[in-house]
Amino acid sequence: MHLPDTILEIKTLGSFILSVNEKPVETDWPSEAIKVLFCSLLSPLDLYFSWDRVCRSMLGVPATKNSRVKLDQGFLQPLERFMTRTFGFNPVIKGPEGIRIDHQRIHVDAQTFQNTIVEGLRLMSVGDREAAREKFSAADSIYAGIYLPEIQGKIVANTRNELESLYQTVIVEAGRSHGKGHSS
Repeated sequence: MHLPDTILEIKTLGSFILSVNEKPVETDWPSEAIKVLFCSLLSPLDLYFSWDRVCRSMLGVPATKNSRVKLDQGFLQPLERFMTRTFGFNPVIKGPEGIRIDHQRIHVDAQTFQNTIVEGLRLMSVGDREAAREKFSAADSIYAGIYLPEIQGKIVANTRNELESLYQTVIVEAGRSHGKGHSS
């Protein structure tokens, strides 16, 4: 069933929860590896993932014609079918340069967190300290814990480390330097 107004909300900070219209959706993933692939594609650090990076992460080999076919048949096609069956649409976009998630109908808390931090840093760089502090406070309220703590995978682990570092550096340290004494 295709629902054009359906927005898939994905909580990735502190836990992994999928919801539609603020109602959690229980999912029976085709496999743990397909779940890891989907979670990898949610990373706010990359606009798209090269075929080589995904092949190396999921298959442990560089991208070749054969490994891309294996990745597509073994992981991407089942993920696309699962997403369409479960949510009524497929957010996975494959192109010549790689794979990405279409964020038009998906809201990911980690993406909002990162965008808010980046905007705060931009405001700080132009001297608008008060507006920057507001952005950092908003980012702090979004951050509910480490990124996808229960999900394994190279891309997820890298994202987890980068977002935790961003949180510690910008939010925790900035709070300490402004006398807020925030601790994680």
